[in-house]
Amino acid sequence: MMDFHGIDLIKPFKINNTMDGIKMLEEKIKSVKEENKLNKVVLGMEPSGHYWKVLAWQMKISKEIDYLVGVNPYHVKKSKEFDDNSPGKSDRKDAGVIARLIRDGRYFDIYLPEDIYGELRVITTTREQLVNKRKNAKNMVISVMDEYFPEYEKIYKNIFSEGSIKLLKTHPFPKEIIEVGIEEIEKVLKKSTNGKDWKSRAQKIYESAKKSIGVREGQKSAKIKLRMLLEEIEFLTSQIEELEKEMEELVEETEEGEYIKSVPGIGPIMTAVILGEIGDINRFKSWKEIRKLAGLNLYEISSGEHKGKTRITKRGRPLLRKIIYLMAQTTLKHNHEIRKKYEQLRRREKNPLKVVQALIAIGLKMIRIVFKLAKSKIKYEPEKVYV
Repeated sequence: MMDFHGIDLIKPFKINNTMDGIKMLEEKIKSVKEENKLNKVVLGMEPSGHYWKVLAWQMKISKEIDYLVGVNPYHVKKSKEFDDNSPGKSDRKDAGVIARLIRDGRYFDIYLPEDIYGELRVITTTREQLVNKRKNAKNMVISVMDEYFPEYEKIYKNIFSEGSIKLLKTHPFPKEIIEVGIEEIEKVLKKSTNGKDWKSRAQKIYESAKKSIGVREGQKSAKIKLRMLLEEIEFLTSQIEELEKEMEELVEETEEGEYIKSVPGIGPIMTAVILGEIGDINRFKSWKEIRKLAGLNLYEISSGEHKGKTRITKRGRPLLRKIIYLMAQTTLKHNHEIRKKYEQLRRREKNPLKVVQALIAIGLKMIRIVFKLAKSKIKYEPEKVYV
């Protein structure tokens, strides 16, 4: 037993991830509360992985819990060595580290999105997972073609265009292209490209196939692999389109959606991701809280006379950070005022920003605008100053 501000601490104990386990935890909390004559209970956890979510939702509705808080997994990792000077990990050790971090006030309120925001959180993260899977599948297709027909990418800048995919499914490699002849290649391309530049493209492919330095062995199996990858891409694309349709419908159910979408360059999918990541915007008092949530707040490492470079922390939600960056890129194409601001940041005399830095700055400006519109329930007006 240890003394914790006059309260006897109990030894660590395990609970099962079942209703009986939850009830056992509530009983334990209740007994400690009564024995030590406590009025309020703070339950803290490390929100990493997915197992914590069930416990968090159950404890949120529990009558025995007054505050539900979390500690940063990064802080837990860095604090592990304080007691035993060892990076070793165990559930018991982690529980002690988490308790001490909460005792020292190093915690944050856990936000569990509800209703429409809960739906948007799930569907937007699911879409992001599928997009990443499709990206990986496309990279594998490129690697196969780089190995067996490296000259192909010089002919097709986008090897995932309709005509290219049709050819990759039927006659993807030089040996087979030469065997079937140029007339067959012309036939495939003509049918899949609606008569656009198919003849000259077929000629280039055929000539490149005759001079190709691609690997000749294992082509039969590589063709099977290629076909499966292309089928996977098509399947993932159909799933993504299904999710995006649902996302558009969900955005229509939100109160903030119409105001965010009023900004040129911000469509329903981007709006859905923004709301899915931040949840109810009314829980924020300032746009700076959203900046911190995304991990786009700045930090600097300086010592003595040395002044370090200013960087972003990247300690936040990576998908929110990504969508803010994409929001900057799209609004540049649709908004003259934003484009003008971007050029000023890039060309100013003192401390001109690099491309990525300027895009981050524009992304943060867009978050300020989105925050103002959603909170004030007003639509975007060109040339109006939003602070």
